[in-house]
Amino acid sequence: MAAAAPFHRSVLAQMIICGLIALLGPGLWNANNSLGAGGALLPYLRTLIAGTLGWSVYSAALYQNNRFGTEWFVMLGAAICGISAGLYWAAEGAIILSYPEHAKRGRYLALWLGFKNSGQLIGGAINLGLNANTATAGKVSWVTLLVFVVLQACSFPLAFLLSPPEKTQRSDGTRIVVSAKTSSREQLRQLWKTATTRQVGLLLPVFFASWFYWGYLSTFLTLYFSVRARALASFLSAITGTLACVLFGLFLDSQRLSVRTRIRAGFFLSCGLFTLMWIWVLIIQHEYEATPPKGLDWTSPGFGRGFGMYIMMQTTGNMVQNYLYFLIGTIGDGTSELARGTGLLRGVESWGQCASFGISSSKFSPFYTTVINVVFWTLSLIPAAVTIWEVQDRKRVEDSEPELEMLKGEGN
Repeated sequence: MAAAAPFHRSVLAQMIICGLIALLGPGLWNANNSLGAGGALLPYLRTLIAGTLGWSVYSAALYQNNRFGTEWFVMLGAAICGISAGLYWAAEGAIILSYPEHAKRGRYLALWLGFKNSGQLIGGAINLGLNANTATAGKVSWVTLLVFVVLQACSFPLAFLLSPPEKTQRSDGTRIVVSAKTSSREQLRQLWKTATTRQVGLLLPVFFASWFYWGYLSTFLTLYFSVRARALASFLSAITGTLACVLFGLFLDSQRLSVRTRIRAGFFLSCGLFTLMWIWVLIIQHEYEATPPKGLDWTSPGFGRGFGMYIMMQTTGNMVQNYLYFLIGTIGDGTSELARGTGLLRGVESWGQCASFGISSSKFSPFYTTVINVVFWTLSLIPAAVTIWEVQDRKRVEDSEPELEMLKGEGN
């Protein structure tokens, strides 16, 4: 029997490191966008089309724009951020889905999303602390963005703490299978093969629609709420999103239900609630279209209707993300296969986010943006349901015995 791995080689350690990077990187970027338009006065800066994920360079560009009105740096920062984020997603997806054993995948996903949401929680607390006295519409303090630049820069050295897959050991004593290296051409061929399979291909529309709402919500917050209300939204939505994902993750890992039952029930719990939320969004946005509020603050009459909608949309949106990761992790268990599947999930959902910011930054009617979101989301559920209902209970002990024996033999 192989000796127990030291903690820094454990799957839990890798999840914590990945979570801390997600906290400082995309987590704080989410906090930025929870302020609406990166904390700016108006959401119509077209350069946000490219800024689907933001890190220290992009936050520095937002700081420069906020304080001095510089726009070219935002475009450059978004381009740099997009390239680096693409590399990050590929590695992140392989780690968070292929490192854990299947029985613990849901809770490890919840842990990772909890860290990621903690970035928004910390960012929201900073936002709220620095902008608590700004009860009107407008820009956040430029100091807020400067703090984010410093914190996000800390994510780079953390990446060096990650353990390579061949040295990481699961709690059951098995090691992670690392596929042989292949050429870039072969990887592209395999990626295309994965994308065109029946199971994954039918999920691509819901991948796209799952983050298509982000641009709308960012614009919604910017157009109708005060600076400190936007900061409060960033703070509270991180708390509710984290709690929801933790509880949902425990359900997805429940061994009292079959994998097929959890996949189907999880679909209704996450995607069903998110669909119902769009009805609330349509009602609120229709009201705001008729009588647009400006600078809604927590002391304003009617504040809770639109503010509560934002919090619940973010919460259910996080549940959808948790579910889609669990689903793609259930479809394939090979490290390379999971990396390709997760890469497709992150890439396609980012295209949806990018398109969403493009529409929302063009002064397009928020109500019609909502209608487009509802149509995209509803139609995407139809092919997704086909794949979900075809998932079989193939995560049985006997299915993995050959692999386990081989790995345990290598560890002896």
